[in-house]
Amino acid sequence: MSLPVDFDLKERVRASVDIVDVVGQTLELHPAGRNMVARCPWHNDRRPSLTVNPERQTWKCWVCDIGGDIFSYVMQRDGLDFPSALRMLAEQAGIPIDELRGGKKTVFGSPDDRPTLFAAMKLVSDAYFQQLESGTSNDAKIARDYLASRGIDDENRRRFRIGFSPESWSFAVDLLKKHNFSAEVAEAAGLAIKRNKGDGYYDRFRGRLMFPIHDLQDRPISLGGRLIPAIAARRGEEKAGAKYINGPETKLFRKSHQLYNLQLARESIRRGGDALVMEGYTDVVAARQAGVESAVAVLGTALGDDHIRLLKRFAKRVVLVLDGDTAGQTRADQVLELFVRADVDMRVLTLPDGNDPADFLASQGRAAFDELVAKAPDALEHKLNRLTEGVDVTNDTHKVTQAIEVLLGIIAQAPRTANLKVDQLMLRMSRTFGLPIERLSERLEEVRKTRSRAQAKHRDSRSRGASPGAARPVKRPSPPPRSESSPPASSFDPNAAFLESAEVEGDFGGYDDFGVPPDFGGAPDFGGASDFGGLDASGDFGRTSSRSSSQANRVQPLSGIDRELFETLIESPELAAMAVESIDPDWLDSNTAKMLLSAYQDLDLQGRDLTLESLMLVLENEDLKNQVVTLEERVRRRGDQSTQTTFERYAGVVLRYREREFSAEKNRQIAKLASSALAEEEEEALLKELFDAERARHQMKKD
Repeated sequence: MSLPVDFDLKERVRASVDIVDVVGQTLELHPAGRNMVARCPWHNDRRPSLTVNPERQTWKCWVCDIGGDIFSYVMQRDGLDFPSALRMLAEQAGIPIDELRGGKKTVFGSPDDRPTLFAAMKLVSDAYFQQLESGTSNDAKIARDYLASRGIDDENRRRFRIGFSPESWSFAVDLLKKHNFSAEVAEAAGLAIKRNKGDGYYDRFRGRLMFPIHDLQDRPISLGGRLIPAIAARRGEEKAGAKYINGPETKLFRKSHQLYNLQLARESIRRGGDALVMEGYTDVVAARQAGVESAVAVLGTALGDDHIRLLKRFAKRVVLVLDGDTAGQTRADQVLELFVRADVDMRVLTLPDGNDPADFLASQGRAAFDELVAKAPDALEHKLNRLTEGVDVTNDTHKVTQAIEVLLGIIAQAPRTANLKVDQLMLRMSRTFGLPIERLSERLEEVRKTRSRAQAKHRDSRSRGASPGAARPVKRPSPPPRSESSPPASSFDPNAAFLESAEVEGDFGGYDDFGVPPDFGGAPDFGGASDFGGLDASGDFGRTSSRSSSQANRVQPLSGIDRELFETLIESPELAAMAVESIDPDWLDSNTAKMLLSAYQDLDLQGRDLTLESLMLVLENEDLKNQVVTLEERVRRRGDQSTQTTFERYAGVVLRYREREFSAEKNRQIAKLASSALAEEEEEALLKELFDAERARHQMKKD
């Protein structure tokens, strides 16, 4: 971590964005004493378990045992890494993060400035919504009538912010100009197109139903427009345009990285485990109207690896819901390649009788749809069913051979690291076709070698096709070998070391002294598993992917004397400076404690305040942050119940550490005496040392 730059940036962002506002964007917060509470979205919360501390700008869910600062919350909520969370919050605060990090300087109002593009997109998206909501033109009425004919009610029209783009060449361009946005900004946001001849720009969307596309922070980043038949008919078939027009890729929008409605569906996906990927905006709206909340849609592209990576943040299983037409079935075949490459449980649901999701839900209902989803085969089974449909696998040698070759060709694309998955696929093929798995494996290896040779030949031909003057790749010098005695290249990193020391934690240790007070804003009683909202006997929460996925990296919480030490430091930051000077890291029992002391040392070296806020900013490991929030909450709850001052407790902690060291040293000396390996004079000297040390220890306790 580059402390000087990142620390200042993080501090500025943290000071500019209120965690209450960020949590309140997606959760309903209620006052609870000095805190705010909400139902935790990461477990089946029956009463508010998630606490937000406005004063400290921290959050904590006691059931999930997760918590931290505003960055931790956004990372947990949106499945982001820290840099992405920092960037998102910096944008929300209007802080130019690229400029601070030495990147290209942008100016608000320029086409390169993301905040400008966000503002322009929101302005136009809201204007389109108002046109459909309350527009008085005949075309607006036609648009409303058409939407009603598709069965979309007002509640869902407003939920999805569906709008209407007037049949005008300059509605959006003029609106933006009126609000001091340039035409270049309109083009950069994907709202306008530069004319081929002459100057000027014109609107990209005209006379269409508009579906805004939002990012995970619920900000409109692009638009999709659907043709309205009555308005299109007025233009004539040749000028009507495509049925759907999607916004182009911009600084805000990349279609391979975005899914329609994910910002609204993610919590439902997280709770239920399934992400239903549909083919269009209206499929998703119809599904939501029927009560299916976990539906998303791809945006003018096929489902790809980046989509899968995005969905895996929230989903255990991806179900691709395809229309029952020929095109839908063809796309289902293509999905097998993705299934083989990606580490995900991917299912394929092809709706019967040529239905799309909206038609099927309208005619068959939610229960029938849910039943199909539950029975959806995985991508391999779907492909096997397609290839063997109407084929006698015992006697139709030619078609069976063709099917096997097709499947092996796809499985050969699996990375070598996916051996277990390949083994399972081969076993299922063996059972389906009644062939020995060894024979299939031999053939797979042949296919892989053929594929490798073809790829090598292709690379070679491309290399020979390069221009003679083309620059040769520069071979970078190898770093000098490090001798075993060499010191590490960088200073001790508490966050990295924390990860290395990770151990599995299976319970809620660390609350033995104070428990959870009953007045903590409805927080659960830790007296029984039945209050944990889905917690099973093993300490897992069933559908709490974030916790289960990180469980292996959790460490044992602070306990005993280590915990008391850091509680005193959090309660009285001035003691932290003394601890940095006087506490030997070897005295500490756990790596967690050593990491926290190291973080305090880093802050002290940089001349920073040794407060809880600074400590949270310097920590990058989310489990460490969670530990700090837990300690702070224990301090707050204990209040003035202690009969000792904080300094007295700190002094007691130091004394106990020293006594432990004394006892350990005494035992070593006694063992030395018992070994009979010392001369008489040496034994006498050692005994004198022991008596003197014991006398000093008693004097220290009196002092």
